[in-house]
Amino acid sequence: MLTSIVLTLVSETAATLPAELGRANYAQTLARVGQRDAHLAAALHAADGAKQVTCSGVMNGRRDGYNLHVRAGEAYDVRITGLAAPVSDALIAALVDAPPTIWSLGHYAFQVIGAFCDPNDHPWSGCISYRDLLAMHQSRSPARKITLDFVSPTAFKSNAMQIPVPLPGLVFGSLLDRWNAFSPLPLDPALRPFAEATVAISRYRLESQVVPQKGGALRIGGVGTVTYTVLADDPYCLAALDLLADFALFSGVGVQTATGMGQCRRVTT
Repeated sequence: MLTSIVLTLVSETAATLPAELGRANYAQTLARVGQRDAHLAAALHAADGAKQVTCSGVMNGRRDGYNLHVRAGEAYDVRITGLAAPVSDALIAALVDAPPTIWSLGHYAFQVIGAFCDPNDHPWSGCISYRDLLAMHQSRSPARKITLDFVSPTAFKSNAMQIPVPLPGLVFGSLLDRWNAFSPLPLDPALRPFAEATVAISRYRLESQVVPQKGGALRIGGVGTVTYTVLADDPYCLAALDLLADFALFSGVGVQTATGMGQCRRVTT
């Protein structure tokens, strides 16, 4: 089961906060899940490899360098996604069925005024099974052009290097790894070299953004939109890439998706 939950928050006062609050959102999410299932929260925290949860920072605040400015009474969104059934069930129970009244991001507390898990209520939210997502794509013709919107800094680790640009092979390879890590219906690993060899960037609007790390380190990620064009005629790979583009809403892309980076969704142009 794939789940994307959006919490809409309101601040009672104007405040200046750190711009990158994904780690704080992740900590609050684990704390909330832990109130219902301490074992699951501990397992999520200790897990290595692909993460079953992604957490955004504040998605629509006014950013100024390393700071985020919020206004009293203005609505702001944070997002939490689950990539496996037990986690998704726990998130829905903890955040949607019984929404919190307060959501703390670090030392600052917001009031929760909405909790959404339906794309008809919020475009960044949704809930669908892997089988249903796959079936939806089997009933339609795949797109040759795919546009993705990277709304938080997105970066990749490749050959011991940090790559701050959403190159086709890195993007679709990341999505493929996450799909195969959690889906009961794995995709062919040959999709990665196919994307590297035959998917081109046909349009982009990107800028780099700095993400502070623990210990004073910095990571650079790309933010903006990219249109990818598939240049080869392979029905299976075309359909699989089209599927992964929609999967991106739930999975995130690249590194540190659990703590705010790689927030991404497909958009129409």
